[in-house]
Amino acid sequence: MDRTLSAARTPGRIGFAAFAALAVALAGGADPGGDAGIDVEGLTRQAKRLAGAALAWYEKTPPADRITWGGLVAAAGLGLGVLFERSLRLRRRRIMPDEFAARFLERLRDGELSRGKALDYCELNPSPASRVALAAVKRWGRPVVDLERAVNLAHRVEAARLRRNVGTLRRVAALTPLLGLLGTLVAVSRALGSLGPGGAWGPALAAALWPLTTGVAIATLALVAYDGLAGRVEQLVGALDHAGAETIDAIAMALPAEPAGRPSAAPTPPPPHGPSNPSGHSRTPHQVRMEIPKPKPAPRVPIDDDDDFD
Repeated sequence: MDRTLSAARTPGRIGFAAFAALAVALAGGADPGGDAGIDVEGLTRQAKRLAGAALAWYEKTPPADRITWGGLVAAAGLGLGVLFERSLRLRRRRIMPDEFAARFLERLRDGELSRGKALDYCELNPSPASRVALAAVKRWGRPVVDLERAVNLAHRVEAARLRRNVGTLRRVAALTPLLGLLGTLVAVSRALGSLGPGGAWGPALAAALWPLTTGVAIATLALVAYDGLAGRVEQLVGALDHAGAETIDAIAMALPAEPAGRPSAAPTPPPPHGPSNPSGHSRTPHQVRMEIPKPKPAPRVPIDDDDDFD
């Protein structure tokens, strides 16, 4: 019984400790301040030790427990990968660099950038914020409605990229308790079948509850990580929306204003004089001309000279 309890605790300790460490470090939403040194040799030794412990556990664990714990470890590894990747990509200085706000938006607002210079800056400094601004700069000189439509489309594309894979943590949080419950039910049924009359229930139930406990713990950490990343995504999406609106306002202010008194539309020139319109008066578009036929003259009756008239 002690051997079964120890075998059940081994994968739970490994997955829980790894997921908890990275979740606490990365899910808070703060950007890392700098690059820290990494001990490659120490990480290699730790990975070898964990691999040896996993192999020893696999050899002495029943197939049903292998499936349950394998699913829990895979879900925890998937959550760790998504958390690590999104935490690196959702840094504010990567989405909206400080140089973009200082050198581009301020200079564009002050009228120091022309269309060509703004295009060069956005293309040479790629980032989600510059791509949103580039959609407006490419339509420099067009009506403001066209600029807003282009910026909204670019904003949707960048927001979808920021939200990519974040929902995976929510799926991990929903899946791991079910896997843990399945493992617990299998372990309880096996323990009840192996216990004889008067057997000890405590160690058997403790070992059977480990999958469910681990699944609930992973689900809780996955939900914490999901909330942290979702909040950071919404902040960055709002910053991109603000940057796009400022770009549109700056471009609209940089365009030359229409002079006062200028007619909104050019007057329609009068129709030319010609044989079809000799008087010079304009015709209505659907004027209908009707001609009344002249009455035919009555037929003449011939007069005979031999007729006598009184």
